[in-house]
Amino acid sequence: MHGKLPLNVFLELELQVNIMARLRLHYTPNQITKGLYTTGSVWQTELGLEYIGAYHTYVTGEVYSESEWNSTKSVKLIPIVYEEKTVTAYKQLKTITPGKRTPQSYTPIVTQNDRVAGFITRYFIKKTNELKIIEINLEQFNAYLSNEFDKNLYQTISIKWIITGSLETQYKNGVKIPSVAQQNLTAIQVAQQTMPGIISILTNPIQYYSDVDIIVPRDINGLNS
Repeated sequence: MHGKLPLNVFLELELQVNIMARLRLHYTPNQITKGLYTTGSVWQTELGLEYIGAYHTYVTGEVYSESEWNSTKSVKLIPIVYEEKTVTAYKQLKTITPGKRTPQSYTPIVTQNDRVAGFITRYFIKKTNELKIIEINLEQFNAYLSNEFDKNLYQTISIKWIITGSLETQYKNGVKIPSVAQQNLTAIQVAQQTMPGIISILTNPIQYYSDVDIIVPRDINGLNS
């Protein structure tokens, strides 16, 4: 990523090349999540500069700098890309090292600790020269990071997947709290920018949802109950 010029210089360049406007001219308040903040390692500008600061998101999956839309300051943000570009990886397929691992499909198992945390982390892998995407477990994701999978042939992504909370968007003390489905839809849209096609397999935004308000019956066999 770029890092030799001051942030303000890069942002000025971004504004000059940011000719692609938001997908919609107008969004209702409940279609915008404002006042978000990143300390880094999440977003970058389209020129490749890591972004640190306030940002906001839209129901369409778009992400822009500044806590809310500012036509003179906001620039489009995309997920930080650490992997090589697909085209480059495809050209390097001839150098694939024999003996590398082959990914195995995995179905998440939600535990009580996951329900308490309110989310699970899901991992996906895709061949750079194919459309097929499969879900894998943490062990395989870490194996990819350790080069046990050929990075010229595969790319991976992780997604924070919300499993508890309100099924309706709420407002508390003037702060918008998106529904479980809305949070996951936003995560899917962001992931789609890094791994095109994932939106076609993550079609249920409340998959693995768990109602933590369910009352657990007391143990009638317990003592002093």
